[in-house]
Amino acid sequence: MSAAGKKPDGVLKSIRIGSRSVQFYIDFGTDSAILGFSVESSSGQQCYFPMYGSTYRGIPAVTLDVFVSDSQEEMWVHSSWLGYETLAYYSIGADRCITPYGEMHSFDRSAPEILGGGAGRFPEMDIKKVAKVATFKYHEEGLSRGIDK
Repeated sequence: MSAAGKKPDGVLKSIRIGSRSVQFYIDFGTDSAILGFSVESSSGQQCYFPMYGSTYRGIPAVTLDVFVSDSQEEMWVHSSWLGYETLAYYSIGADRCITPYGEMHSFDRSAPEILGGGAGRFPEMDIKKVAKVATFKYHEEGLSRGIDK
């Protein structure tokens, strides 16, 4: 993945989980694209967690469902992509999360220099103890037209 700027090209959706704001973003590099989310750390710094990367300048159309535990301390992100049904597990306030790239620390930029592969083991989500807090869609047509709010 080639590195892009420190801030993402577009925010798909912002939601609040407890006292934290979570922003889902897309960042386009010269020949790549990243779909991820960011949260503000306790020190006020933005922390980025890439969930999906492509080696062409685009992200396939996707519907994302965001689930939060009753305690507001855990978040799961599910996608409509076959084989990538769970894109992220995040414990609110932590500096790491689990994605298809494995367990990773946050990045200080929306598109890191390198994303490695790895097996992530997502904690099981008990549907009786979570609530869906957001559903949104992204279409490949572009950021300005491609986001359903």
